[in-house]
Amino acid sequence: MWPGFFLLLSPYLAWLAWAAFRHPVPLGYNWRSLWQRWVGTLATVGAVAIVVMIFVVVRAMAAGIEKTCVKSGREDQVVVLRPNSRVELMSVVQRDQARLISTHPLVARDGQGPLATADVVVSKQVALADGTGSMSVSVRGTTPAGIRMRSHVRLVRGRWFQPNLGEVVVPRRMVGKYVGLELGRSFGMASRQWTVVGIFDGDGSAFDSEIWGDADDLVQAFHRWNAFSSVVVRLRRPQDAPAFIADMDRDVRLRLEARTEPRYFAEMSDAGKPMQILGRIITAILTVGAVFAAMNTMYSAVAGRTSEIAVLRAIGYRRREILASFQWEAILLTLLGGGLGCACACSFNGVQTGATSMNTFSDLGYAFAVTPALVGQGLAFSLVMGILGGFLPAWKASRLPIVEAMRG
Repeated sequence: MWPGFFLLLSPYLAWLAWAAFRHPVPLGYNWRSLWQRWVGTLATVGAVAIVVMIFVVVRAMAAGIEKTCVKSGREDQVVVLRPNSRVELMSVVQRDQARLISTHPLVARDGQGPLATADVVVSKQVALADGTGSMSVSVRGTTPAGIRMRSHVRLVRGRWFQPNLGEVVVPRRMVGKYVGLELGRSFGMASRQWTVVGIFDGDGSAFDSEIWGDADDLVQAFHRWNAFSSVVVRLRRPQDAPAFIADMDRDVRLRLEARTEPRYFAEMSDAGKPMQILGRIITAILTVGAVFAAMNTMYSAVAGRTSEIAVLRAIGYRRREILASFQWEAILLTLLGGGLGCACACSFNGVQTGATSMNTFSDLGYAFAVTPALVGQGLAFSLVMGILGGFLPAWKASRLPIVEAMRG
């Protein structure tokens, strides 16, 4: 959106830059004028700062969720699901199908066997530690191969779960956020007690939002009757993915749908969309207010400086140079607010939070990611507000008759 918008404004922006260097009214004059009306200036700077901060933070949330999902997948790993199942929670893969997939010639192997894992994904309501209610959390049953395939997931305390013992490991971000997930504690799920034997760190990936246990334990506890949710395999080379995906669809014994992990997790990155939509609506409403605040400040500046405008015209400055001068003054005003808003938004960078995934209806943890590109977009947004809010007052200033302006 932004490149196209600035393309439309590029002739006007180029003219403003030319006017600033060719026959400029000194920018120092505009800077001093802003602080002669410091109350209005500060009010406008504050309004623009709030708008830009919301603008950047909403996009930082989307960037954080996308970063979390990108970290979760490898190009050489493929997720196999039941056809038309968007997520593992809604998929069923039979045990004999999982065994057949693990013997595919394109599946990589290590010293312990095929790098393929048949996983079970279920959902559990867990009470929040602050007493405000509960949230749905994804629980993944996996295998030793599944742990080896996700090498970025590392154990930080305790040990990994053992099969058939009702043991689980939980991500570090969940400890203290939910009730009963501390190391050594137990909780009820599917009419059984499960003991937390380890704490892991998912390196900011989507696995930081999952409890892990043994796949066969969960199959039995949830009466899945030898059915898993998905099969994840690592291929010998990333280039083998198209051939493997085609085989999953063509094989009459399978007829399953496969997609690479990056593609699968990219489709899960809509967790924060409701908040993003709400943030954009709020931003749009506040933008209108900020533009009018800038416009009001600049109209007040024009009304209070008619004599100065007449002097500038009398000493040789033309109408277009007066227009450029007041337009730059409005841009300076909103860029001040934009800089302040971006500085405030940067304080959110790295802050851990969560949102409900619209695919799994479970908690998805992520961290706000305020990138240099987002800061640049925030400043560009404030520039646009300066142009929109300053053009009409600048036009009025440039069209004042000299004699009328001299009278004040």
